[in-house]
Amino acid sequence: MQLLSLFAVQIALSAAFSIPAGITKRKAETNATLVAYGTNTSSWPIAYGINDGLLYITQTPDDTDNNLTPVSWDLPSITGENWIVNATFANGTRAGSLYIRPEEDNAVGVLPMTSITNINGTVTGFALFATQLVYNNNSQLEAQFWAEATNTTGIYSLVWNSDGVGATEDSWPVVIKGVES
Repeated sequence: MQLLSLFAVQIALSAAFSIPAGITKRKAETNATLVAYGTNTSSWPIAYGINDGLLYITQTPDDTDNNLTPVSWDLPSITGENWIVNATFANGTRAGSLYIRPEEDNAVGVLPMTSITNINGTVTGFALFATQLVYNNNSQLEAQFWAEATNTTGIYSLVWNSDGVGATEDSWPVVIKGVES
């Protein structure tokens, strides 16, 4: 009987010492890749449009024939204070910040912060909830990213569809996740 009691004490002590010391906040991600998951886009990276600064979902983000280039991302977490998502080109040059442009059919793109102040767009409020990119509209977290077909097969525009209706026939919702490199 004493052996059983000694064994129970050992298990209790072992369990007590294995409890984490404290809860840690979700950290921001740096040098991450944004990846889209949806009906026709299973784990496709997000590419930067060299000609227009907009974002595209494609299997080949380094596609110079279609003027696309990959970018890496600095992604804040929802527990942080700075809710701005920033992109960097492969050569280390800063591309700018993620934004939504209402006058461009809610296209999602990247512009330097100085340029964003001159347009009607949304740049703040983006962060990671776990690994998913979300937008804080000041009352709730939203994830209304959609893929919309372009004139090029296998390349889709990344757009923001706040109400989820009125989307074109060739569009569907996507989940955007940050994957640290």
